Amino acid sequence: MVAAEGDPDFDFDTFSGDNAKADDVIASANTLPFLAPRRLVIVRDADKMSTEELGVLAEYAKDPSPVATLVLVATSIARNTRIFKAIDALGGVSEYAAPKKSELPGWVSKLFVAKGRTISRDGAEALVRAVGKDLRRLDSEADKVIAYAGIKQTLDRADVEAVVVESAPTSIFEFLDAVGARDAASALGLLGDLVDSGESLPGIHAMTLRHLRSLVGIVSLRERGLGGSEAARMLKLADWQYRNLARQAERFREDELVAALGRAADAESKMKTSQGEPRLVFERFVVSVCDRSGQTVTGKS
Repeated sequence: MVAAEGDPDFDFDTFSGDNAKADDVIASANTLPFLAPRRLVIVRDADKMSTEELGVLAEYAKDPSPVATLVLVATSIARNTRIFKAIDALGGVSEYAAPKKSELPGWVSKLFVAKGRTISRDGAEALVRAVGKDLRRLDSEADKVIAYAGIKQTLDRADVEAVVVESAPTSIFEFLDAVGARDAASALGLLGDLVDSGESLPGIHAMTLRHLRSLVGIVSLRERGLGGSEAARMLKLADWQYRNLARQAERFREDELVAALGRAADAESKMKTSQGEPRLVFERFVVSVCDRSGQTVTGKS
């Protein structure tokens, strides 16, 4: 709002903490505004400034210019530093935590409401999968989806997929979803992407094992008549995570999942003792999990 009151060419300055000097920042803040009642001065990556430079800004905060708003943007500044205490004393500290990955679909849903539309949970999850955790890109892609939908008020996954081009790097969760879908071709392709991007096979194996255990838990609880929020709570899963896993669990019998856990242990043993090329061992394990015939993949690896 400060910038909107005047001409940004005259009453707005921005600095980078990589090379900003406190004296220059203060000089800008002490300059009288020209076409607005206040000046706006922003220092981005302020936590990259030296302790000495931040100390100078802390001294300035004791008697700041009455006609300037100085904003320090930082990823993290310790609460016991002079600059934090000086700003906090003025009531000027604001902390904005980015949503956790499990919270992003909910964040997207609220974003669409703020823009005058609603989007299904499936649609919100599809947007997160396609774009990733970049909040600015999520906002930008949401605008594209809305523009494409025209006057349609309630949007869904199809609207997202018609507009958004997937640009997020392959994630372990995409691979696990493919395994859960028993789609061997997609799972092997995504596995290749993960390995090529530097992910370790032991790490991928550990996540796959955890995924299979979650599926076993869901099947077991379902047989006991438990499902929905109650099962999600017992398995320590968010509701949306449980729904996704529950859909995957429907594709497996319990004995198939138990057998898959056994083959996971066998694959881990082979990879650790060099009984075959590790990637090939793991690929064969993935194929065995996805195999719908109930037959175990055999052969030397």
